Amino acid sequence: MHYDNIDIIVSRYNEDLKWTIESPFNQFKYIVYNKGDNENFEKINVKQTITVRNVGRCDHTYLYHIVENYDNLNNILVFLPGSINLGNKKNLAIDVINRIINNNCNSAVFVARHLQNGVLDEFKHFQIENWKCTEQQNLSKNNETSLQLSTVRPMGKWFLYNFGNILVPYSNYYGIFSIDKRDIIKHRKFRYEKLVKQLEVGSNPEVGHYTERSWGAIFFPLKYTKIKMVQNIENLHV
Repeated sequence: MHYDNIDIIVSRYNEDLKWTIESPFNQFKYIVYNKGDNENFEKINVKQTITVRNVGRCDHTYLYHIVENYDNLNNILVFLPGSINLGNKKNLAIDVINRIINNNCNSAVFVARHLQNGVLDEFKHFQIENWKCTEQQNLSKNNETSLQLSTVRPMGKWFLYNFGNILVPYSNYYGIFSIDKRDIIKHRKFRYEKLVKQLEVGSNPEVGHYTERSWGAIFFPLKYTKIKMVQNIENLHV
């Protein structure tokens, strides 16, 4: 099986990334964007490390990679946070990786939950006034407590500003997904640059919480990426 057509992008803060040497992750090589203050992580399956500012959490990392490599993206992109050991993230990441492998590494898979009335309707009133990391997030040592408010809020207004009044019937989980390059480059590079700028305002922007709920909208419509709808991520069998 050939993996040269796949790039797996990892947004790391201070995680050890030991999961990259576990099955099925150990079948791949990784591009790690290091946003932490050290390089103490597992590197045996890392093919490239890129140091970037600690802004915008993983959402910024993914979009930054797209902007910087827009004219030279690999056929399939997989995006993972360094903290996939926490909660249900690992099961979802394993599920995404296994679906790609089962498709002979020829298809990207976007695992999402169905939203009958769309992302805009589901989250139109969503906003965050303050932020406190959960216990699991503290375990990843990214215990940011400040929050940089969006200049356009709540999320409904932000969504309209960035994507217009479109019906996107699915929302992604945890910033863990894969995407076909063709579903990225069908949109102009400016689309992604605009979002990157909104996420550069600090290490924990409110826009990041909007973005993580909007990955389906960012690449909408998904014409080449397979969409897998799941009712409950806790029920994934890996």
